[in-house]
Amino acid sequence: CRVEAAVHKSRSGDASGSGWQVCVTCGQGFTGQMRMGLAEAWWGTVQDLDEASEKRQTAGTILASRLDEMGRHAESEAMARELRAVQQRMPGPDSRTAMNTAHILGNALFSQKKYVEA
Repeated sequence: CRVEAAVHKSRSGDASGSGWQVCVTCGQGFTGQMRMGLAEAWWGTVQDLDEASEKRQTAGTILASRLDEMGRHAESEAMARELRAVQQRMPGPDSRTAMNTAHILGNALFSQKKYVEA
């Protein structure tokens, strides 16, 4: 039911993805496995969109962050690198999403002791 609620909110024009991160009923942020599961579900709904679309970029950045939070650093790194490659070709490579993605990539690299790259 959480995924259905998030999809509904997303279809109503919410590009920020708040329905995937915050309960639409009580306004509290999701945590743990629910937070991770919703990030994966959100990515599943947008991964076939144009790689430069705002929804796809935002969902991918959130998923990369959640992967890193769950200790899945290599997966987070791969997702962040994929997103950064697209972001660097887009106008405005210094957007908020691009900066968040760069930060997530740095965290994932640091967690894997890839200090030079981080």
